[in-house]
Amino acid sequence: MPIQEIMKLKTALDEETRISLLLAIHCAPILSGIKAANIMTVTGREFFRIGYLLQGTDISYRFLKTKGDKGILYLYRERELVRYLHSEEIRDFLKEYGYTSDKLDDMLERLSNRICFYSNGDAAFPHEIGIFLEYPLMDVKGFLENDGKNFIYSGYWKVYHDVQSTIQKFRQYDEERERAVMAVVSGRKIKDITV
Repeated sequence: MPIQEIMKLKTALDEETRISLLLAIHCAPILSGIKAANIMTVTGREFFRIGYLLQGTDISYRFLKTKGDKGILYLYRERELVRYLHSEEIRDFLKEYGYTSDKLDDMLERLSNRICFYSNGDAAFPHEIGIFLEYPLMDVKGFLENDGKNFIYSGYWKVYHDVQSTIQKFRQYDEERERAVMAVVSGRKIKDITV
């Protein structure tokens, strides 16, 4: 189902189904268990509804920033995220940006603070967020080194390295989004489609 059709459809749905559809569109890879984390922009009201929808799953969530009534909602599977963040090369990279603690809560607090500084105009955007979204380190580094330019391919993120396996991953994410959207449209609940 093309995204344009989905967006038209969501205006005709009840609030719970509409928010479930937003989760399916933006976060299907984490719902299906093939990705450790996703982000999406939500209102305060949507934040509380999403918390309700995620009850009974192993997906945690946190606001990384708020501005007005909008915020960045960070959804993550703690065990998988910690495993990714604790690899030596990831830890070394994050230390360059002031992430000195190995504790996930401390790391997410640091990321949240850096996003707040950006939102207030006090700092540049913390592009290391790509690491917290489980983007490949080489692509995050490539993005930073090239100021977001000179990428080889663009999809869920800008790709600077290992294009073929990343394209396969993007296709898998698209397939999961299609499955999740169709499940929500057919009446299934988020907790029932979350692995």
